[in-house]
Amino acid sequence: MKTAMRLWLPALVLAGSGCGTGAPEPVTTTVRGKVILNGQPVVGGLVVFTPHPERGGSGKSAFGETGPDGSYALQVNRSNNIPPGWYRVSLAPPPPAGVEEGVSSVFPPKLARPDLSGLEREIQAGKEHVFEFMVDVPKGD
Repeated sequence: MKTAMRLWLPALVLAGSGCGTGAPEPVTTTVRGKVILNGQPVVGGLVVFTPHPERGGSGKSAFGETGPDGSYALQVNRSNNIPPGWYRVSLAPPPPAGVEEGVSSVFPPKLARPDLSGLEREIQAGKEHVFEFMVDVPKGD
């Protein structure tokens, strides 16, 4: 009985100490940039990076609201640490109420859908990323 106890006790100590318990925490990074529509900053818009499932992405989406100069900084769970991987990007205009007239009406609706926007970006671990999105929409008659 003492021999059996001596064999499993060291294994229990190693298991409890965290030695060899799987993959290390993924290294995260920061993502920021600007959204410009027809040469003007998009104020109060939304930038969303959704993990790209066809390129191995999973997890939560990262998002950021655009400020007075069109700049944004992505966050996941109120943290600026964004996991690496491939993302589909969607851009949404500011809500219609209280916004400069015309911004929401000319903003291409497909950009608000990650599966239709055509925008993709790769986030690499340990590197600060700056992505600017310039949207040009011809003025209609």
